[in-house]
Amino acid sequence: MIDGVAELPDLPTGQPADLSLIDAAERAVVEAADARAEAIRTRPLRLLIGAPGAQVTVTQIKHGFDFGIAIDLLKLQDPNDRAFFTEIATKYIRTAVIENTFKWRRTEPEQGVYDFVAAEEIVEWARSLGLTVKGHTLMWGNGPPLSSSGVPSWIVGLFPDPDLSESEKGELRELMRTWVTESVARFRGRILSYDATNETLQPFTQWYIDRLGPEIAEDVFRWAHAADPDARLVFNEWINEVFTGLPGPFATTVRDRVLELLGRGVPIDALGQQGHFVPGVAFVGIPVDLSQRTRIDDYQVALETLAETGLPIHITETNFIAPDDPEARAAQAEALMRVWWGHPSVEQIVFWGAWNKIAGRDEFDVGFWDDDRNITRHGAAILALLNDRWRTRSIETADADGLVELRATIGDYVADWELDGQPVHARFRVGHESSVAAVIVAP
Repeated sequence: MIDGVAELPDLPTGQPADLSLIDAAERAVVEAADARAEAIRTRPLRLLIGAPGAQVTVTQIKHGFDFGIAIDLLKLQDPNDRAFFTEIATKYIRTAVIENTFKWRRTEPEQGVYDFVAAEEIVEWARSLGLTVKGHTLMWGNGPPLSSSGVPSWIVGLFPDPDLSESEKGELRELMRTWVTESVARFRGRILSYDATNETLQPFTQWYIDRLGPEIAEDVFRWAHAADPDARLVFNEWINEVFTGLPGPFATTVRDRVLELLGRGVPIDALGQQGHFVPGVAFVGIPVDLSQRTRIDDYQVALETLAETGLPIHITETNFIAPDDPEARAAQAEALMRVWWGHPSVEQIVFWGAWNKIAGRDEFDVGFWDDDRNITRHGAAILALLNDRWRTRSIETADADGLVELRATIGDYVADWELDGQPVHARFRVGHESSVAAVIVAP
């Protein structure tokens, strides 16, 4: 039971996508996921209110599943914009992911000079809303000229040549250890998880590995774990089965690398699979054909391969860009969401650029809301899932014993009824832990 009166959310029901736009083999994968989802995401709910025949309204006010959103408050200087984004976060998510302002390049812009002001603001903003915080990322070897938020420029200046002497390797390794340790220790108990490594198997992001070898990834996990043993650490990677048009690791490569690290005792708590559904060269401004897309049945095989690690799976950095036709994009987005919802290993989905006005790839209209705050077509498909298909809202009649029984999606609830002409409410949580959620309210 949860104390206090809950404000019922005002949520648009959205508009489901037309899945006839994907083929029969793909739809079969989605339907199989739907069949699994009930056991994974819902529980039998028994609500004993002691009022036979009462009409009971049961309303889910928040999802128990860990939906997340990327956040950079530096993009939200307008108070109205910040209020709108805060409303989105309050209604739909449980986790805020620090998009750019936690990265090494931003927090140590000069050697030995730390700047955590922007990251601190996000942490406090999220915690004030009751959200958990995820840091992104402790190691990302995206060197120049590919990224403005990858390797710090002063680090590039100190070690421009990948062929380092042993003393230079020791110096670079110590600089990395100091930053990881200082950063994680600073936010101990406030940032509860991290994408510890990012794209260590992708050929364009090997800056640190080229200089220190693949063992540096192990070091980052161990340093972070020592700084905060309670923080959950994620190995984050893309896979080639998600259409990118670029070379990169297949799901089997990612699986084998993670199993190798786990076998050496590296403290990895979850496997992150990047959800950028777009040709990768689009991120560096090269014109691309956005009519192509990832096949859902091929992707399902890849997801099963990743699950063979035995780790929970986080779908990270999710944005839906290809295909560019609005109806086709909506179908692709809904199909993928239903596959994730129906997979027992998937425990988190993080949306990257939910509002187009502040999205990193706004030129592709990635947002669920457009620049003017109107719901986009693929946004409507997502909201139809979050607010209708996967959200329990029901009016039930208590039986002769004053008992109400139904199937409820995991999350936070309020139930309302009348007793002797007076309104009564109960707040409670249906959790993952038990096979049955039972709430008894004594009159």
